[in-house]
Amino acid sequence: MAEKRKIKLPVEKLLVGFMVDLELSWTKHPFLFSKFKISSKSDILVIKQLGLREVTVFPDQSDIEVAQKSQKEATPSKENSKQLTDEKWQEKNSKLENADKYRKQRSGVAKKYKEQAAKVRKLTAELKTEPANAIRDAAGLVDGLASDFENQKEIMTNLVNLGTGHHTMYNHCINVTILSLSLAATRGIEGDKLRQLARGALLHDVGKVELPGPIVNKTSQLTPAEVGVYQQHAPLGRKLCELVEGMPQDVLKIIELHHEFVDGSGFPHKIKGEEIPELVKIVSVANTYDNLCNPRDPNKAMTPKIALATMYSRFKDKLDNKLVQSFISTLGVFPPGSVVSLNDESIGLVVSVDPSDMLNPQVLLYNPDIPPLQALIINLNEHADLKIAKVLKPGEYPKRVYEYLGIEDRIGFMTSQK
Repeated sequence: MAEKRKIKLPVEKLLVGFMVDLELSWTKHPFLFSKFKISSKSDILVIKQLGLREVTVFPDQSDIEVAQKSQKEATPSKENSKQLTDEKWQEKNSKLENADKYRKQRSGVAKKYKEQAAKVRKLTAELKTEPANAIRDAAGLVDGLASDFENQKEIMTNLVNLGTGHHTMYNHCINVTILSLSLAATRGIEGDKLRQLARGALLHDVGKVELPGPIVNKTSQLTPAEVGVYQQHAPLGRKLCELVEGMPQDVLKIIELHHEFVDGSGFPHKIKGEEIPELVKIVSVANTYDNLCNPRDPNKAMTPKIALATMYSRFKDKLDNKLVQSFISTLGVFPPGSVVSLNDESIGLVVSVDPSDMLNPQVLLYNPDIPPLQALIINLNEHADLKIAKVLKPGEYPKRVYEYLGIEDRIGFMTSQK
């Protein structure tokens, strides 16, 4: 990345609209960032209060028109500078408190995710030994998840970092369920139909418990013979769930047909188009996305942004295009898990997305001045001057950023109220 042109200017020559870098430790100034665009003459007074004689300015990133207009505006009196500085500190501390609250909320979301993954593991085992308990547990888990989507219209999709190598079939089932419910919400699916979708998504891979472990857990490419065995998990899953009295047909179809593609190239029956029920198509979209983000081989994991692009291109004839478009709009232009560069060149991790404001997600910011466990989480819609400039690929940011942001090879998805 080419270094931006910068100059040193005396503080007396600073103007509104200038992009500046105070080059001070984060604890030594009351601004939210050390590098920022001056938004008012009050900012300039506060900078002067810091005792700096000169400041680094980035001309190419500065708004010269705003700077020229600001020269005609009245300057706040120097008597107000201490009050202005105190207000800035209060504002900064408030932002830190809000970030801490959100961090605790995300911790609660991650805890809920792990609890639900453990429940999926338990009910999967019970399907063979205690089917009545399994159906009860699945119904309870499904009702809770579906109710979130019915009762909370302003729901956010959150990133849950799972850690390298910890993405199990049970994590995958939770991911596919959450993603399926998110997509279903955009289609206006409610009530019993929503619950059947959730149950089918939760149990879609249950047939894998009947397969040999070496095939299920193999990270390298399967042989043709192994592919044949692997593909049996769909019909085996249906047979297993048919043993549970009262299992709805919609759920059984999701379990059996979730690998069917609209072009007829899927398995186990190679049906296509309208032969595939809508709920199955929804789970198929969610399943494909999570498999791209969390594949058997972690080295082949795609970033969320690339996974969405891949679905739109490579799977264009395999998945329902309208559902894919709805899915992309559900996760946003910058889906959770995306590493992004902002227009001030700072780097962050998208941790949650608000469906009502896709261009301004919540971002965990990299700042070496702040301990990682206290890292700032900001809502971009609260910072008019900050915009996402680019989604970064692995290798386009240093390892220290990777470690600081806690970026993992495996990711999960959960929801919380806005």
